[in-house]
Amino acid sequence: MKKILFSAALMVISTVAHSQTLMTENFETLTVGNVTADATGVTPGQGGWLTSGSAVTDFQIVNSGTDKDLKITGAVGDVSSSRYMWKDGLAALWATRTPGNNTIQIEYDFYTGPVSTSKNTVGMELYNTNYAKYLGGFRMQADTKVLNGIYTTAAGTNPSLVTLGATPIVLPPNQWVRVGWAYNATTGLITFKGPGFEGTITGAITDIYELDFTMENAVTTGNTASFEGMFDNLTVRAVPTVNLLGTNEAVLAKLGISVYPVPTSDFLKVDSKVKILSTYIYDHSGVRMDAKLVDGKIDVRSLPVGSYILGLKTEEGMVSKKFIKK
Repeated sequence: MKKILFSAALMVISTVAHSQTLMTENFETLTVGNVTADATGVTPGQGGWLTSGSAVTDFQIVNSGTDKDLKITGAVGDVSSSRYMWKDGLAALWATRTPGNNTIQIEYDFYTGPVSTSKNTVGMELYNTNYAKYLGGFRMQADTKVLNGIYTTAAGTNPSLVTLGATPIVLPPNQWVRVGWAYNATTGLITFKGPGFEGTITGAITDIYELDFTMENAVTTGNTASFEGMFDNLTVRAVPTVNLLGTNEAVLAKLGISVYPVPTSDFLKVDSKVKILSTYIYDHSGVRMDAKLVDGKIDVRSLPVGSYILGLKTEEGMVSKKFIKK
């Protein structure tokens, strides 16, 4: 990997400032319980999502207390197993993108889970038509909390895991984090970004077909614990230039959202024409903290001085705004 910098359900197409939103999912419109009644990947369930795994109960919409999330369970004793959840139609949406938007950019939140001995890995992966190539994605090992990137090399090695820093990225347990990757369909360049890492690597040049939430296990023996992977706030865009985990003032303006004053020492005020479902604050490492919006204000007095991202889960998807606590 090169250029490492250590620093900290709806399928729609809408063009905003040259980028296009292909897919968003925050699970708020889905009902708590099984996502589908079919674990064979044939019949779509809630929101058009399909699942493939050992049981329909492996894929659940859960209420985590502040909002709804997706939970995928990998069972104790699982070996050489895979569970996938996806939605058909991404290739068709990609084909209608505006000329010049040749990079697909994917961001999502996931929960690292408790300390565990499980050998399951959780993440997301992007594939080409025959699933022969990985066009970027992430896998976190449940027992070590090591986060790797995944891709198919330009030479065709498949799959290949990417160490995302000079040393492996180990995520803290019991934390929500936001990660993202971008794949340039013209050059094969893949950009990874998340807590403590940002870098690029060149992969295979191929078509874009399907994006999956994953729970996988490559070990043949010794998986003595189950693990639950939780996901939220998926956003998929076609963009002309990479802007991973950044902010988009044009999107905020389109939704009638204003956040002020910036910088601030005590409260952020939020005005919005769309309903805000949940609010979060991401620190410089990408770790997510819950934030309460009360009477249009968010109390940030307890935050250390520094730069943060305010995340707003809205009815129209996830939007964000950078702010400075002074």
